[in-house]
Amino acid sequence: MAAQALDDMQRPARGDPSTHDGTLQDARRRRPRGLPSGPHRATQRAQAAGVDPTATCYAGRVADLRNEFSWSRSRDNVFQECRRRYYLHYYGAWGGWDAAAADPATRTLYVLKQLGTRQMWAGRLVHEAIERALLAVRDGYALSESSLIEATVRQMREEWKGSRAGVYREQPKRTGLFEHEYGVPIKDGEWQALRDHVMRCLRNFHRLPLLADIRRVPPERWVMIEDIGSFPFEGTTVFAAPDFGYWNEADRLQLVDWKTGGSGEDAALQLGGYALYALEILRVDPGRVDLLEVNLREGRVTTHPCDPAILERVREHVRLSVRTMKAYLKDPDGNLAEEANFERTEDLRICRWCNFRGVCRPELPAFAPAEAPLPAASTPLPS
Repeated sequence: MAAQALDDMQRPARGDPSTHDGTLQDARRRRPRGLPSGPHRATQRAQAAGVDPTATCYAGRVADLRNEFSWSRSRDNVFQECRRRYYLHYYGAWGGWDAAAADPATRTLYVLKQLGTRQMWAGRLVHEAIERALLAVRDGYALSESSLIEATVRQMREEWKGSRAGVYREQPKRTGLFEHEYGVPIKDGEWQALRDHVMRCLRNFHRLPLLADIRRVPPERWVMIEDIGSFPFEGTTVFAAPDFGYWNEADRLQLVDWKTGGSGEDAALQLGGYALYALEILRVDPGRVDLLEVNLREGRVTTHPCDPAILERVREHVRLSVRTMKAYLKDPDGNLAEEANFERTEDLRICRWCNFRGVCRPELPAFAPAEAPLPAASTPLPS
């Protein structure tokens, strides 16, 4: 939520094919190949589905692709927060990527679901920068701390200007900030503090002993997940993958999760999902795995246990979550949903910061009167 302090800032979990999670979208989907050649990117699969524009029921099929049910931590979080938001995000917006074929309502939902808060945006920029740095190390050269920061701030300025100009409304894959869509009054100093936060995270990344440890390990010992990792769980595809992994000198698998803010209450559950990924995809015994939570804001690494207890906790959580989600569907086997079955939350504090507030709660008051725009070439994010 845009109202959250930087302490709560963190990127949504990667791995959900139909959610905008603040990382690059529409990257090519590739499976891990033992020791793949590129690092993990949370991505968004471009899928296609047929939608009847006169109905509120979406079965979904265009060409040979379908809106198939899957599970991820981000999907679970949306469902727990508001059932209506869940419907609009995963069913109502389905098919909206095709501006020519989608009805206007579906297209609008699709554009809105792509929005991210400024905190999510900052997290995505940091993750992309780290990805570039690791690729450089793998390819035999290094990006200096200053060059990485300079390039990231430049990217930040350009994306901010594009978002403010509303480019995302015609090109939803371009960065679109919630604050710009809904006119949230953000002072220049707050944007600059966000820039400083990104710079601090990247400085801390370069100075982590963990990075020195990674550099000591030959790239052949890296377990780099290029794209979203999935595995079947009791008939449901589960998306969960860490940011990076490598075998250390003690021959233990280190699974790394870069965080740009606080851990949150479900950090253990998220890391447990990575442990399950290691077991199901990498076929590594949990006893040989360390789960590393890297707080880039503080430059701190916390090691979490990977044991049978946390694996069972994850399994039970996913099992219950899937069962509850499917109970709302008109046709669970066909992943067919009707809007009327998904109630709106009554907590207007949640609605206030929801991407879909403009269509779901249009009666909510605006954040503030429109302010005089900055000149077209100006930005509150100086270098």
